[in-house]
Amino acid sequence: MLSKRKVPKLWITLMALMALALVVSACAAPAAPAADSGEMAADAGDEMMEEQHFRATIPFFVQDWSPLRGGGWNVHYLAFWIAGPMYIDEHGELHAYVFNEWKPNEDMTQWTFKIDPDAVYSDGSSITAQDVVATWNLIAHPATTHQRVTLFLTGIVGFEDVFNGEAMEMPGVVALDDSTVQVTLEGPDPLFHKKLATNLIGPVKASVAIGEDGFEVAEWWHPKNNPVTSGPYMPDEMDLNRGVVTFVKNPNFWVAEPMLDRFTVTSIEDTTIVTTMLANNELDQGWPPNDATSQALLGADYLECAEAPGIGGFFLNPTIEPTNDINFRKALILAVDREQVFNLSSPDGSGWVPSGEPLRALPGSDPDFVPHPFDPEAAQEAMAASGYADVSDVPKMIMAGVSNPSLEVLAQYMAEQWRQILGIEAIEMSPQFDSWEGPGAPALFRDGAGVRVPDAALMVLGSLHSSSNLARNIMGGYHDPEVDALIEEAVTKGADDPERIELARQAQRLFHEQYMVIPIGTGCGGSARGGAMPWVHGTRRNADAQFIEPWKIYIEHME
Repeated sequence: MLSKRKVPKLWITLMALMALALVVSACAAPAAPAADSGEMAADAGDEMMEEQHFRATIPFFVQDWSPLRGGGWNVHYLAFWIAGPMYIDEHGELHAYVFNEWKPNEDMTQWTFKIDPDAVYSDGSSITAQDVVATWNLIAHPATTHQRVTLFLTGIVGFEDVFNGEAMEMPGVVALDDSTVQVTLEGPDPLFHKKLATNLIGPVKASVAIGEDGFEVAEWWHPKNNPVTSGPYMPDEMDLNRGVVTFVKNPNFWVAEPMLDRFTVTSIEDTTIVTTMLANNELDQGWPPNDATSQALLGADYLECAEAPGIGGFFLNPTIEPTNDINFRKALILAVDREQVFNLSSPDGSGWVPSGEPLRALPGSDPDFVPHPFDPEAAQEAMAASGYADVSDVPKMIMAGVSNPSLEVLAQYMAEQWRQILGIEAIEMSPQFDSWEGPGAPALFRDGAGVRVPDAALMVLGSLHSSSNLARNIMGGYHDPEVDALIEEAVTKGADDPERIELARQAQRLFHEQYMVIPIGTGCGGSARGGAMPWVHGTRRNADAQFIEPWKIYIEHME
């Protein structure tokens, strides 16, 4: 067995403080595939005599740990305690999980799914088709505030009515019997089954989580309420005020016996402290900034980035003033040097690409895609052509999602560019992320979108289509009928049909011409080991920000 490397605490702290004064922390992107195979040596079980306690951290205090939100920092650990219908590995391959069989009809408008007869909850009761139906109806309803449900259930007959709060159930999802779920779609979708391969829509036990009124039971997931879960671990203790949440092994997990005895997630807002604790063996996994401090203490291998598809940046809201004016949006974008944004978001240049192409790093990436240039003169011309030629007419703009120091640096840089080049002064920055609670509405919102399945049509469906969370919430209700029509046609084409890619590219080009996003470095999927230290094994992750098989994670203890 390898031993954990011991480092004097005082030296680490001094190094952290010295390095912190020299650099600006880099922005972390959505999670990506990890390199660790997760295979355990045959005799490892005999040697792991100490308790297997996995210690993780998130940079925010979270009061809501419901697995039905589909977002937030705690979603990174959802796979530990919620089993999805299926899952996709780091290579994009599909695996059975709660569902062990799936079959479409001839025209791909109806899919039938079978539940594994061994699939049970933590209380030993069977996971049923009725639970799946109830869960999906619940997360489709706006009252549940699931942040990414449109990525998975859009296209099901009745989804829009439930999503808009006009109905409680989707007629397109029915339980044929206790173990069979049938889904009817508005149109053909050859890859619908792969869209379901995520822990973000894993079934919950309806009798525990859903009230008689059809809505979610408050805090059913809290240990004080004896929750029932489906993944390899289950909630044990939650001190939400201190930000400490602990899960223990699920004795009834049907796939395999989990290797960890417990795992704890602690909220630590100071990322410098996180870096120091990781280096000092006081944490096993976390999200430190990719800066000189972390590189000095954790090593370049820890921070190695894996390429991941998707787009991230500050998205503009075309439904409110002043960003409803395309010339004003053009002025904002052309006044920002994307190379400088790239340098600020990735000071060492590793793993980041200054691109605004949604199809980046996917089959179908457009070789002719040209990002918007940095052109101060053209920015001023666009400003003069807008309805805000008199800069005093520009209303205050809110920039939301400025949720950590590195993003604040980027936002401050852009605001200064707009002040110097365009004369814009009234800008307010807010740390709110994932969703907006007001007051007012943001003109720009920092967020991003990726795709679990390496498919161009699904990427634009989940980011540019009006049904996506990015369009509905982050871009304030962005809706372009031509873009929608191209995407809706694309998803009906076969997975190997070249027209599927071409239609997705056309949608991307139309979106790009509308000046809707200021991209920041995209393409880095975070630590290749899922933010885990070298003594932790099995931390493979996919593009859904989920640990692929968390029941295989184990810790190599000190001798």
